[in-house]
Formats: sequence, C-alpha cells, structure tokens
Amino acid sequence: MNSGNGRKPGKSRNAGSSRNAGNSRNAGSSRNAGKSRNAEKRREELAKIASLPMKQRIQYIWDYYWLWIIGIGFAVIFGSWFLWRSTTAIRENWIGVVFPNAMTRVGNGSKLWKDYVEYTGYDTTQKNVLFEDQLYFDPTTPSGMNNPYYETFVAMIETGQMDAVTMRREEMEALGKSGRLIDLSSEPCREIYERYKDRLVYSIPYDTEYSTEPVPIGIDVSDSILMTEYQIYEKSCVYAIGSYSRNIDAAARFLDWILEGRSGPVAPEILKAETEQKTDS
Repeated sequence: MNSGNGRKPGKSRNAGSSRNAGNSRNAGSSRNAGKSRNAEKRREELAKIASLPMKQRIQYIWDYYWLWIIGIGFAVIFGSWFLWRSTTAIRENWIGVVFPNAMTRVGNGSKLWKDYVEYTGYDTTQKNVLFEDQLYFDPTTPSGMNNPYYETFVAMIETGQMDAVTMRREEMEALGKSGRLIDLSSEPCREIYERYKDRLVYSIPYDTEYSTEPVPIGIDVSDSILMTEYQIYEKSCVYAIGSYSRNIDAAARFLDWILEGRSGPVAPEILKAETEQKTDS
C-alpha cells in the first residue's frame, strides 16, 4: 500500500512538471512571436516611410506621430530652459517687496521698479531687486486665503524672499494676526519704530503666548508716493516687514524712499559692504 501510494504522487508530480514546462514553452513562444511581429511591423513602417517622397514623408510622420513630436519638443525646450535658469539665475536679492492686490503695474520692470533701481544704484547683475505684484488674496476672511496666491505669499515670507509687503490697512491688520510680520518694536526694527512711531499700525496676534496686547506690525504710508504717484491702492496703504526678512536695512531704505526719499541714494560703500556681506554668508 505504502509503495503504491508513493508511486502515484510521483506520476502526478511528473505530469504537473510536464504541463508547467509545456506552459512555459508556450508562453515563451507567444512572447517571441509577439516580438517578431512587432519587429516586422516596425520594419514595414520604416520601409513605407522611406519609400515616400520627402514632402509626403514629412506629412506622414506629422500625421501619425505629431503627439510624440510635440511631447519630445516640449521636453527638450523645458529641459534647456531649466538648465539655463538653474545655472544663470541670480538667487540673492538686494530687496524683495510684495504688493498683493495691487491696482496698477508695480512689479519687476515697472516704472516703480525702474525708478527705485535708478535711485538706489543697485546693480541688478549682482543681485535682484524683486518687486512682485501678481498675488491676489484677502486675509480678512478664511476663504480669501484659500488659494495658490496666498500659499505663494507664505512661501516667499518663510524662505526669506520677501523683505516687505504693502496692503490696504484692513488687510494688513488681518494679516498681522498670523505672526508672519515682524514686530516693529523688536530690536532689529528699533530704528524704524522710533522714526515712524506716529505712523504705526497695530494688530493683536493669534498667538496669545506672544502677546494679548496690540503689536506694531506696520507703517501707514497712505500719503506716500506709492499712492500719490503710482496709485497702487485706493484710500489706504500700509507697509510691513516679513518675519524672516534677510534685508531689514534695505526694507527700511525703501520705506524712507516712498515717504519722499528721506534717506537719499545708497552710498557706493554701503552697496559694496552689502554685496560682500551676502557673499561671505
């Protein structure tokens, strides 16, 4: 009994192995046949294209492969642009100012930008003067901040690309609650605080551990050239400095300038010192 039972499973295993081997051979044969057919189709396609006159050949290739051509072309163009941008872009800023909800053109290349670059003597081949006027959001309501513009704004603050920001008064007071604007009574801004204490704008932060009292977060510049000459907003305008600003001195200089150019053009030795300071850091 035992030996008989032993032989039967053996036969079964052998039969199973034969079937598996047969299935493998069949699958392999099918794959090989499929590859052969694909190769034959490619050869026929190439022979067909080669037999056409040049004009018809170009038209045929475009008609049947236009999507691939556009995709490859886009990849090449984007790859070339990204390589150029990554190797030539100037990453440091003399100053970065954001003008959310601006009613007029005040971004890079605008009259405001040109006037300020000329006034200061900043060399934009060394570092950027970044003026951003293409952000639109309303910090007075939760829904008004639920958009990509606000996310970009936050990213610019937290990466230190934004040194200063202008907004209407009610918008700035709402934004000031978030803690993303520097406390002007803090040590880094003490000179600004003392110089413009009669223009301070306050906001009570959401972070009650920081303060439960109003904190100075902005300077009222409603009578500045931003309003009188460049008409950036209606009725009110407040200037504030970002919590992660890398260029507080430059932000103070821009503030002086928009309030009738109190500080005068930047001295060459100051520009040189700021350039060397950035290089060393």
